[in-house]
Amino acid sequence: MAKIALVFHEHRSDATALGNDARNWLQSNGHEVVDLDLDDQKSSLDGVDLAVSLGGDGTFLSLVPLAHRSNVAVLGVNFGRLGYLLAIEPSELHDALTAALSGKMQVDERAVVSVRVDGEMRVIDDRLGEGPYVALNEVAVEKTMSGRMVHLATAVDGDPFLNYAADGVLVATPTGSTAYNLSAGGPVLSPDMRAIVLTPVAAHLSVDASVVLGPTRTVAITVRGDRPALMVLDGRPVAELGPNASVTCSLDATPFRMLTFSQQPFTTRLRTAFSRGFE
Repeated sequence: MAKIALVFHEHRSDATALGNDARNWLQSNGHEVVDLDLDDQKSSLDGVDLAVSLGGDGTFLSLVPLAHRSNVAVLGVNFGRLGYLLAIEPSELHDALTAALSGKMQVDERAVVSVRVDGEMRVIDDRLGEGPYVALNEVAVEKTMSGRMVHLATAVDGDPFLNYAADGVLVATPTGSTAYNLSAGGPVLSPDMRAIVLTPVAAHLSVDASVVLGPTRTVAITVRGDRPALMVLDGRPVAELGPNASVTCSLDATPFRMLTFSQQPFTTRLRTAFSRGFE
C-alpha cells in the first residue's frame, strides 16, 4: 500500500473532479490518499510515497519546496495551456498512476536553486517558511514599483561581478531556462545539465547578456541604493528586500524528482511546448 498526496488547482472544477476520481480509484485499490493544503504552513509530505499535481505549471511549482524537502517525486497532470513541466494529460492519469505505483515511470532529476537571504527582509507570503529556500525554475530580485529601476550588485563566488540598473536580475536553473529566463532573452539549457544562468531583466546602460555558470558556483545579488527590491521564487513574490540585503544562490546538492512517461528528446518536447504557446 502506498500513501499518495493530491493537490488540485482550486479554481479548476475539472481538476477537482479528476482528483476526486483518482482518490476513489486509489482507495479502492488499497492505497492511502491525503489532500494537501498548500496554504497550511504545517503541511508536509513526510511519509508520502508520491505527490500528484492536478493543474498547470503554477500548481506543480507550488509543490516543489515540500516535495524537495521530503525527497518525494511529483507527478504532474496538465490542466494548463503550456504545461511544460507536466508529464501527462488528464486522460492518462489512471495509466500513469498504475505505472508509477509499480515503478515503471521514469524518474527525472532536476537541479534546484538553494536561496539564502542576509539582511533586511519583510515576508509578504506567509507560506514562505524558514530558509534556505528552493526554486525549480528561478529566483528573481526585481523592482517593486512600475517605472522605477532597482540597483543591484552581483558577485560570483564572493568576487564582485557586474552592477545593474535594471528591472531585475534572475538566477535560473536549466529547467527554468525556458521560463522567465527565456522571456528575458536568456539561453535555453538542456534540463539534464547542472548549471545556473545569471540573466539581467531590462538592464539600462549596462551589460544585458546572460552568463552561464558551472554547478559549483555561487551567485550573490545585493540591493544597492535606497530602493527596496522584491524577491520572487518560481514566479511567486515572497518577500521585500531592504537596502543592502543580499540573496545568495547556489545549486542544491539534492535534486528535485519528477515522474514522466515520455521518452522524447528534450528538443522534441521543447518544440511542442513552443508550438502550443504560439497557437
